[in-house]
Amino acid sequence: MSKPGYADQGFWFRMIFMLLYWVILNIAVTVFGFLLVLVSLIKLGSKHEPHTLSVWLKKMSGFIKQIFSFLSYETQEKPFPFQPWPQVDVDEQA
Repeated sequence: MSKPGYADQGFWFRMIFMLLYWVILNIAVTVFGFLLVLVSLIKLGSKHEPHTLSVWLKKMSGFIKQIFSFLSYETQEKPFPFQPWPQVDVDEQA
């Protein structure tokens, strides 16, 4: 006979990591929003393309996706720093 989920030690470790990543997710979404506003203001005020900030926006969205995948039980792998930071394809046309 198998134990119920709450009796499994792995369940409680996952719950702790899920709470930790929930807090990190809130911080990451705040940083993402700040970068989004900054990129929008730069694009609004000049013809300059904020390439570096746009790349960071893409990386933050990849990180947020990793956290959502972990929190929704889509994957068992923990996000950064247990996995590499998300890489994005950078278009050199900008």
